[in-house]
Amino acid sequence: MKVATALPWTADLWLRLFHQFQKSRLGHAQLLVGQEGVGKRVLLREFAQTLLCLSPTSQFDGDNVAGGPCGQCASCHLFEAGSHPDILMVEPEEGAKQIKIEQIRKVTDFVNTTPQQSDRKVVLLGPAEAMNINASNALLKSLEEPVANVTLLLYSHLPSALLATIRSRCQQHAISPPNWAEGLTWLQRNSDQTNLDSLLRLAKGAPLKALSLAEQEAHVQYMQFCQDMKDLITGKAAWISVSTKWKNWEVQWLVEWFYELALDGQKSQGQAGVSSFSVQELSDESSRIGSVCSYQALSAFTEKVVQCQSQLRSQGNPNSVMMIETLVFDWLALLRQASAQ
Repeated sequence: MKVATALPWTADLWLRLFHQFQKSRLGHAQLLVGQEGVGKRVLLREFAQTLLCLSPTSQFDGDNVAGGPCGQCASCHLFEAGSHPDILMVEPEEGAKQIKIEQIRKVTDFVNTTPQQSDRKVVLLGPAEAMNINASNALLKSLEEPVANVTLLLYSHLPSALLATIRSRCQQHAISPPNWAEGLTWLQRNSDQTNLDSLLRLAKGAPLKALSLAEQEAHVQYMQFCQDMKDLITGKAAWISVSTKWKNWEVQWLVEWFYELALDGQKSQGQAGVSSFSVQELSDESSRIGSVCSYQALSAFTEKVVQCQSQLRSQGNPNSVMMIETLVFDWLALLRQASAQ
């Protein structure tokens, strides 16, 4: 249970899954749900190794039983080398957004062959919402007609985007991020970054997402985004210079930050003294918009941001420059409207 030790907020779920495995009560399909960066994939990967291990360990703590892979058997060595024949990892291919139907067809072929090293086969798939409708329907066959000694391990950042029929055929488990103090303490122990409070807020409390954002320098860009937005508001910067800077950034981050701004504006409507802004650095602007602009105007902006998020998740190729330009100008228009009243 290395994961449960390293990520203590996952310990209860690990205990539950391992207990079901030990008691032979584990369903053929498991679905872990929760926001990105709480450790779903990491936990499932170790659990997959445990399922394939030839001598999984057990530890007793009162009535609780926990354990994990032995790390010593031939199966564990193959797993850690990335060459275990009885596990299939299914994730979007490099540079792709979606899990394709061809990948799910490989799942069908894989589950219908005999295990070579262990006494079962395991499929680890995610994020499950990355499957398009054809891939989702193809996976249903494996879920509806389970093969003996095959376990499907799925994870999802956005379970509402999954087919209801997929969710209903899996045992579903939720992972929540640690509370704020625990998450911040964990980050302090595992990162040498500064501004950890701001970084964790940017990751919505998910510690692993915070580390990933730091590695990708997303937090540096986020702070620059906040400064650029202030400069656009005050006229210290022109959009042409800002757009030139932003064009090399990940567009999904920019859209996400606008989404948080929209939520901050809605949050401040009718709530004096709001202190839990997601984009704290632009809280004055969000408060001004929320206190003056109509609910309809803010909702329309929020819906536009949500549509942008949907376009980015789709298989299409939206015009990201025009997308961000529209969001910037609409947000500035809300600010002008607020300042005029």
